[in-house]
Amino acid sequence: MVDKFPDWFSAYAKPNFEKYLLSEASKPHLKFLQIGAYTGDASLWLAQNILTGEFCELIDIDTWLGSDEEVHETINFVDVYKTYKERMKPYPQVTSIINSSFNTLQFLQKSFDFVYVDGDHTAAGVLLDAELSWYRLKSGGLLAFDDYQWGPHLHAFKSPKLGIDLFLERHAGEYELLESGLQVWIRKL
Repeated sequence: MVDKFPDWFSAYAKPNFEKYLLSEASKPHLKFLQIGAYTGDASLWLAQNILTGEFCELIDIDTWLGSDEEVHETINFVDVYKTYKERMKPYPQVTSIINSSFNTLQFLQKSFDFVYVDGDHTAAGVLLDAELSWYRLKSGGLLAFDDYQWGPHLHAFKSPKLGIDLFLERHAGEYELLESGLQVWIRKL
């Protein structure tokens, strides 16, 4: 069933996950947050490779409804969610929250070592997700944005880049830039 859905994680994000997260593998008490989980490709990799220590946790936030992105028009998100749930069954350290990131993040009372922003791909959505996550990210924690170069054919408000750039400008001096390409990775100072 997984094969019928695109694996964007392996195609674009996995090299950075390996580069920046493998050094954390098997450490206890790691707390990770992912905004936008889709079929759980990143979740599965994190559960199998990084969050294997005691008391580790990954919280996945997604509506599992898709969006108005053209590629989502042909995807059955009921099947996407079923695929995600089936894949996560063996991993008790993964918790899924079916809700918007806005409705969840403003009430979430946890702090995180790593936050991955890959949900709403509009500039406003990415900026809001980043802002709401930033204050829950521990000092020294990593914040990663997916799809930085995605959608150059779209209006600036309909792709992540503008939101990411605004966030980076607003928080200049508060982070170390680790990566800027297909993705943006920063470490909170």
